[in-house]
Amino acid sequence: MTIAIRPPLTSENRHMLRISAWLAIVLGVLAILSPFYAGIAATLLLGCYFLVSGVLEGIVAFRAPSWMGTIGLIALAIISFVAGIFILVHPLAGLVTITLVCIAAIFISGITKLFWSFKVPSGNWLLALSGLLSIVIAGMLFYNFPFTAAWAFGVLVGANLIAEGVMMLGFVHQTGEEGPH
Repeated sequence: MTIAIRPPLTSENRHMLRISAWLAIVLGVLAILSPFYAGIAATLLLGCYFLVSGVLEGIVAFRAPSWMGTIGLIALAIISFVAGIFILVHPLAGLVTITLVCIAAIFISGITKLFWSFKVPSGNWLLALSGLLSIVIAGMLFYNFPFTAAWAFGVLVGANLIAEGVMMLGFVHQTGEEGPH
C-alpha cells in the first residue's frame, strides 16, 4: 500500500504551476535589474497589507465577546493602520525603514548562527562561516546606509522571487507526468 505524502498534480495543475514559476523568475530578474522600483512596489504592497490588516484587526477587536485582550487588539489595529497609511503616503521613507529592518535581521541572523556554531557538535565551522558572512553583509549594507535603501530591498525581493520560481520548477519536475514519487 502506497500513501501519497503530497497531493497528486494533474497535468493542468503542473502547467499552471510551471507558468507561475516562470512568472516569479521573470519578475525576480526584473526586480534585480530595477531594484529601486521593485523596492518601492514591494513597499507599497506592504503598506496596503498593513492598512487592510489594521481595519480587519479593528473589526475583530470590536466583535470580541469580552474586553480581555481587546485593548491589545485595538492597539495593534491602530499601529497597523497608521503604519499602512504612513507607508502609502511616504513610500521612500517606508523603503528606507524596511531596508534598515532587513539589515538588522541579517545581522541578528549572523550573530545567532555564530552563537550556535559553538553549540553544534559537528559541522560548526560552516555555521560559523555563514554567521560571519551574514555579519559582514549586514555591516557592508549598514556602512552605505541610507544609500543601500535604493537597491538592497529590491534585490532581496528579486532574489526571493527567483528562488521561489526555481523551487516551483523543481517541484513540477519532481512530481513528473505520472504523479508524485
